[in-house]
Amino acid sequence: MESPAFGPFQSEVFYKECCYHMSHKFKLAVGTTALAIISIVGLRDTGVFVQDHNTTLYSGSELKFAVEEQANIVDSNDRGYIVQKGNAKVTVPKEKILVTESKPQYYTVKKNAILKKDGKVVRNLFIGETLQTVKHYPNTVAVNTEDGLFGSVENKFIEPIEGPHMTPAKVKQNLKLENANGVYQLAKNQSVNVVSYKDGLFIILDEEGKDFQIDPNYLDFGEGGVKAVQRAVIQKQAPVKKIAEPVAIAPKVDGAKAQQVIDSAFSKMGSPYVWGATGDGGYDCSGLVYAIYVNELGISLPRTSSAQSQVGAQVDRSQLQPGDLIFFNTMGKGVSHVGIYIGDDTFIHANSGSGRVKQNKLSEKYYNSRFVNATRVL
Repeated sequence: MESPAFGPFQSEVFYKECCYHMSHKFKLAVGTTALAIISIVGLRDTGVFVQDHNTTLYSGSELKFAVEEQANIVDSNDRGYIVQKGNAKVTVPKEKILVTESKPQYYTVKKNAILKKDGKVVRNLFIGETLQTVKHYPNTVAVNTEDGLFGSVENKFIEPIEGPHMTPAKVKQNLKLENANGVYQLAKNQSVNVVSYKDGLFIILDEEGKDFQIDPNYLDFGEGGVKAVQRAVIQKQAPVKKIAEPVAIAPKVDGAKAQQVIDSAFSKMGSPYVWGATGDGGYDCSGLVYAIYVNELGISLPRTSSAQSQVGAQVDRSQLQPGDLIFFNTMGKGVSHVGIYIGDDTFIHANSGSGRVKQNKLSEKYYNSRFVNATRVL
C-alpha cells in the first residue's frame, strides 16, 4: 500500500506508512503531487520568509519582514500571498515565502458520497478515496480526484488529512545527506518535500518522515517557486556530501523470471483495484507487485511502494528492462505508487482511478513528470 496518489489514481494509503511516518518533530497522518501538484493556500495559513521583504504602506511608513520571520497568510492572489502584520495587510511575492502550515491539502472520503460540478453528478466517491483540495467553502470543498476529475463534495462526507504543509521541489544533483536521523540518499531530479526553513537551510522529509537539512542551492522549486536567500550560517551545518554523477550499471535481468513477471501481470489485467489487497479479490499497486514478486516468485520485498523503492539495484531510466519496478511521486510526498515495467515504454499497475489493473505509458505527461526511480530485483 502506499501514500495517496493523484492523477490517474494511485491512491494506496497505508495509514501507518502512507503519508509519512513522521519523526518526533513532525506529525503527519498521511503522506506528496510532484512539482505539478496544486498547492492551495486558505485563510490563516502560516509560512516563513526565505527572503527579506520591505514595502511602503499608504501611510508612508515602511513595513519590513526579515528572513525566517513568520508569515501570517490571510489570502492569496495572482501577485502573491497577502500577509498580515499588526493591522497592516500587504502582498508579498510567493517566491519569498515557504508555506509551512495550511488548511488541509487532502481529504479522505469517510462515507460514500457524490462528486458534483455545476449541479450535475460527476461520479460516485468511495470510502477511503483521497481527494486534493482546490478551495474551501462553508459547506463543501472543491476537490480534484486522483483520476483527474474536478468537483465539489459536502463536508460531512469527508475528513481532513492533517499534517505540515509540504512544498515539492526537485534535487539538482545526486546528494547524500547525513545527520542523527541517518542517511538520506537523493538522486538528481528526485522530488522531495520541503516543510520548513531555518538557519539558511531548507528542512525536507524522507519517505519515513525523518527530517534532513539541505542547502537551498541544491533545490529547484520550478518557475515562480520559492527562492531562498543564501546565508553564511549554512557553513555551521553538517556538510552536504555530493555523490559522483555516473549511475552504477544495474545487474543483468534474469530473462526467465522477467517473462514470468510479465505473463503474470498480463493475466491480472482487468482485476479490480482493492485497497490493501494482494490478490484476495483484487490488488492495490504495491499489492500487485507483492503478489507477483513475493507470493509467486519468492523474491523478498516489503509491502509498501515507498519501501519497495529502496530494495534492489537502482536503474537509470534509460536502462529500463522488462521486469523492473518503476516508482512515482503522485502526491508530492515521496514515492506513493509503483508499476511493473514490461518494455516499449509501457508498465502495468493497479490503478485506483480506473478501479482496475491496466497499462499506461511511462512517457505520458502525468507519469513522466512524477517518475522518481526504478529498481531491479530479478
